[in-house]
Amino acid sequence: MRNPWKEINLDDYEKHMSLHSVMQLQTMNRIMKAQFGDYPVVSAMVLGVAGGNGLEHIDPDKYQTVYGVDINDEYLHVVEKRYADLLSINIIDHKYLS
Repeated sequence: MRNPWKEINLDDYEKHMSLHSVMQLQTMNRIMKAQFGDYPVVSAMVLGVAGGNGLEHIDPDKYQTVYGVDINDEYLHVVEKRYADLLSINIIDHKYLS
């Protein structure tokens, strides 16, 4: 069985989820900011990282490793480009799932 998440274009997904009638991208961004900041941890895992919404809230002085996991390889490639500064300091490790 084919997984539809491997076929949905990231731009289409992000535009839909950021619509004023949906507001999921904005809500998830606020949640990610709180979770990255509120807990005394040095590593985290984001399941369904998509395009990396919320990763801008990662404090490189706090986190040693943050894993971004998604079933869509193209989404992960976008994360690598959008957050290249985090890759260069080994904050983001990415995992590809079949």
